[in-house]
Amino acid sequence: MARVGVGGVYRTAICRYNGNVGQSRVVIVEDHLLFARGLTAVLEADGLAVAGVARGVREGAEMVGRLVPDAVMIDLFLEDGSGLDLIARLRAEHGDKLTLVVLTVSHDPEHMLAAVHAGADGYLTKDVSPDRLPIALRGAIAGEAAISRTMATHLLRDARNGRPTAVRRPRRERLTPRQLEVLQMIAAGSTTSEIAQSLYLSPETVRWHVKAILRKLGARTRAEAVAALHEVGAASASPAHS
Repeated sequence: MARVGVGGVYRTAICRYNGNVGQSRVVIVEDHLLFARGLTAVLEADGLAVAGVARGVREGAEMVGRLVPDAVMIDLFLEDGSGLDLIARLRAEHGDKLTLVVLTVSHDPEHMLAAVHAGADGYLTKDVSPDRLPIALRGAIAGEAAISRTMATHLLRDARNGRPTAVRRPRRERLTPRQLEVLQMIAAGSTTSEIAQSLYLSPETVRWHVKAILRKLGARTRAEAVAALHEVGAASASPAHS
């Protein structure tokens, strides 16, 4: 049982704890009560423990600091401010200890890039399938890039057209063709195991490539690396493999 807070009102909720000490705990920051309840039901039905629900930036920051969950799902539009501010605050206060995933109605690529640069580990839109949502969240907690396929399409389109979708950073190291291929598959929503199967590589080799990609791009997370995809298109790939 857990005390789930919604707008300052706490209720007793069953978090479907399954006895596994590794069960992930989640805090939801969402100001639409009905949606928050539905989201809670979806996550708990998949074995995730919803530790609390907050409606705004201030309440969310306080609740996360008190409960110290594994992951936080954050709407961009909250009753007392922007989810971007909460993401930046949580990242500054907790470092990389938290997995921060946006869940919002906005399909605007600029919002996605702003969230990633603020410190988000993923960006999902509210039209995501209820079946895929827990999978995406678990993937983010495990280090995967949680980006909805619709938003990934925006990134790939921008990369193909050479359109800058974010403020340019200092020149990055070039990726090898294989690293670029892995990054494009991450942007398309593929998991480590799916990439390994598609490219006939071992999962460990894929993880090795991901580490090299993050290092070369100066990215902290896979989501941030995906956000830089427009800067490392095919023209940026080095002819040499590493």
